[in-house]
Amino acid sequence: MKTQLEELDSNRVRLTVEVPADDVDHAFDHALDDLSRSVRLPGFRKGKAPKGLVMQRIGRDAVIEEALEHHLSAWYRRAVAVSGIDPVDRPTIDWSDQPVEGETFHFKAEVEVKPRPTVSSYKGLTGVRAPVEVPREAIDGELQRLQLTVAELNPVERAAEQGDFVVIDFAGSMDGTPFEGGSGTDYGIELGEGRLIADLENGLTGMKAGERRDVAVTFPADYPAEHLAGKEASFDVTMKDVKERLLPDLDDEFAKSVSEFDTLKELEADVTSRFEEALTEESNRIFRTTVLDDLARQLTSELPEALVRSRMSEMTRSMLESLAARGMEMSDYLRLTGQSAEEIVASMRPQAEDAVAKDLALEAVADAENIEITDEMIEAFIREQSTQGGENPDEMVERLMADPVTLTSLRIDLRLQKALDIVVDNAKEISPEQAEAREKLWTPEQESEAAAANPPKIWTPGSAEPPGE
Repeated sequence: MKTQLEELDSNRVRLTVEVPADDVDHAFDHALDDLSRSVRLPGFRKGKAPKGLVMQRIGRDAVIEEALEHHLSAWYRRAVAVSGIDPVDRPTIDWSDQPVEGETFHFKAEVEVKPRPTVSSYKGLTGVRAPVEVPREAIDGELQRLQLTVAELNPVERAAEQGDFVVIDFAGSMDGTPFEGGSGTDYGIELGEGRLIADLENGLTGMKAGERRDVAVTFPADYPAEHLAGKEASFDVTMKDVKERLLPDLDDEFAKSVSEFDTLKELEADVTSRFEEALTEESNRIFRTTVLDDLARQLTSELPEALVRSRMSEMTRSMLESLAARGMEMSDYLRLTGQSAEEIVASMRPQAEDAVAKDLALEAVADAENIEITDEMIEAFIREQSTQGGENPDEMVERLMADPVTLTSLRIDLRLQKALDIVVDNAKEISPEQAEAREKLWTPEQESEAAAANPPKIWTPGSAEPPGE
């Protein structure tokens, strides 16, 4: 596919696209296949008539319309990928001659593209570095969890308490009538786990083995079984067994029983190491996130409204898909939240503006550092991700690398990722306390006054030196 790019005013471009004859023929064949399924001609079974006769019956214009409807947008996306532009709105597409089988097809597309962004600085920014300190209670909690895995359950003669393991028979009824799912025998439960409704669990507390008791309950209004929600019931409960957990001593023998270590000291060191690894990963994530927040504040370009609206549309689609996955309609969600659809969408604007600002700021850094992503780098990324996901790396590379749209998307994502790596590597660490103090002391008004007194040096591609050097 041949594509020519022409820059226009107001961040708009024009693409002049030549679609190969083979692609045009494929579009016609596809359109005829789809249309022939709904056409019945005398002497032929439905969907089996020759394509030439189908063309005569429905008319050439209908076939052209079908072909363009299903393929024009794909041709446009390929042209966008090949030209390397980044549209922020829907295009205006036109053509002078209709597509003809066996011939190339030409069309033009005008669209607004993302402006070249600028930042005041991108080196020496700040990020919050949370300390990596493992609290003793976290270690003790993990050791206790391990104790529970090998704890013994010993029968006791006393009344049941929170934390005990009990075995009960129960039979529930409403107004003297048993209800579905309301009875059970030899049912084991640990008091305090929250597996029973609160009224019933409270009724079990204080019972001894062999004791029988009627427990009155009121099911919660949000109880999953709708026929029980908010209803009153009575449970005839027989306590069959009460056992308490006996935790093993925290010693070397315990360490051997729950791990590959020979001593408790070695086990504690391993637990501490695993906590430190998790905390370090979280600390790195917070630092990276807060550095990106600081970078977004350095953006000096205006946010294109079309780009913000596009991001809001993506967020809306994601929300609808999430609701659908939970079996909820948008109308149900609006009723539960008491909001209108317009209010829901409007509430997404701050998040959308923040995401757009971060992307634009990262693009400015990528331009400043002349970051280029090669096909080899993309292939290595695909192989790494597919291996981690249990996919066949060779198949994923062959499929994704052959799609220009996917290839362009991956190239953009990796470029911004490398830009963020550079910003993070050159950022300064501040503690959470320092960040909180600065937030309290540095008001927006003070920031505006400081900016007016010391206007930033704006860097744009082509300047002699990028900021922060």
